[in-house]
Amino acid sequence: MPINMHIHCLGIGGIGVSAIAQILYERGESVTGSDIEASAITEHLQKRGIPVDIGYEVESIAKQNPDLIIHSLALEKNHPALKLARRKKIPLLSYPEAVGKLTREFFTIAICGTHGKSTITALISKMLIENNFDPTVIVGTKLKELNGQNYRVGKSKILVLEACEYKRAFLNYHPRVIVLHTLDPDHLDYYRDFNDYLHAFGEFAMRLPNDGYFFANLDDEDVHQTLQLLQAKKFPPHNLFTYSSRYASSDFYLMGEKIIQRNARVGELHLKIPGEHNRSNALAAFAVGATLGIAPPDILKSLNHYEGALRRFEVKGKFGKTLFIDDYAHHPVEIQATLQAARERFPKEKICVVFQPHQYNRTKNLLKEFAASFEKADSVIIPNIYEVRDRKEDTAAVSTEKLVKEIRKRHRHVENGNGLEKTAEWLKKHAKKFDVVFTMGAGDVWKIAEKLL
Repeated sequence: MPINMHIHCLGIGGIGVSAIAQILYERGESVTGSDIEASAITEHLQKRGIPVDIGYEVESIAKQNPDLIIHSLALEKNHPALKLARRKKIPLLSYPEAVGKLTREFFTIAICGTHGKSTITALISKMLIENNFDPTVIVGTKLKELNGQNYRVGKSKILVLEACEYKRAFLNYHPRVIVLHTLDPDHLDYYRDFNDYLHAFGEFAMRLPNDGYFFANLDDEDVHQTLQLLQAKKFPPHNLFTYSSRYASSDFYLMGEKIIQRNARVGELHLKIPGEHNRSNALAAFAVGATLGIAPPDILKSLNHYEGALRRFEVKGKFGKTLFIDDYAHHPVEIQATLQAARERFPKEKICVVFQPHQYNRTKNLLKEFAASFEKADSVIIPNIYEVRDRKEDTAAVSTEKLVKEIRKRHRHVENGNGLEKTAEWLKKHAKKFDVVFTMGAGDVWKIAEKLL
């Protein structure tokens, strides 16, 4: 990354751009930023001493006259601010391009896949921090272990990175370690189809050097098949490791809660976070830690004391006697995994799920899969669909009521909440009928719990 430059960040209020901005700021760079609206993130940046212009990104570039601009992927190529930068011949880097340059400086551990990225990144980061590896970290959610932030600047040459696949962002990165955890159809507003999506992960895997490390989750059928295709193409890494709870021949095998490494029992998982998916996440982190030479008891001490991230099975509080929990699950597979974990924690309690789909496009493409996701819930409410990156044909093709009707084919108790406000009003009257209420989704459904609590 550049040294002694004035770097201006467009879309600095985003979780990713704000992280790279703060990393560069802590490394001594002159950093400014702008965003179209104020937020908790922009307020935090301003308190830290990073100037942020709100509401006028074009004027901000003219005022700041930076040496380099880093911009969010949300900005299209013809955005007025980017057009001005090109006219002024200011070098431009997208967020993944900037992170890509950073990855060249580090031994980069990249965690990728459709689900579990944030949790595995968090688990590996916690494990490395507590075992004196002092990593730099970039993750897609705020963590207690990172002082409530989603990044960390360490003194070692290790970078732990949540590698997002949207718009093939991760193809900018230069990893030495890749963890490929799960694969399911997603981001179909960008990818042509699931095969195109899988191909991108294959391309990412092939970016590993010959001495790179690759960790594959054999429990996921598509990861398993992708690994076989990679091996048929003479996949370069000599250091290939598998983990699984189904295949005892894996390098790291989870039998119940017992971890078996090369036929030897090395410890047990006793996680504070429930669910089969989280045990699989922890097994991935264990495999990385063991391969880096951390003693199993030290790994397990970290993993077993992990309490979860923001918006991942996050307990918000009680409204009367009803417990409210918030979760980021926004894909059918994630909903099912979260509800499976919920039934582990609350086997006989009455559970209501308030689910806000994220994107009309995703809802349209996965309508039947969403409809089949709520089997383990007693009641379901769909307040609205959170619109982001959607085209007119997407919003015309699906609606809240259409999803409700589709869920009703499989579930007796499902309602249209008619917006967040009315859903909150309904819960204020009826929450006492339930032991637990989950708010789920990647949008702003979390506001319901905050309004009530």
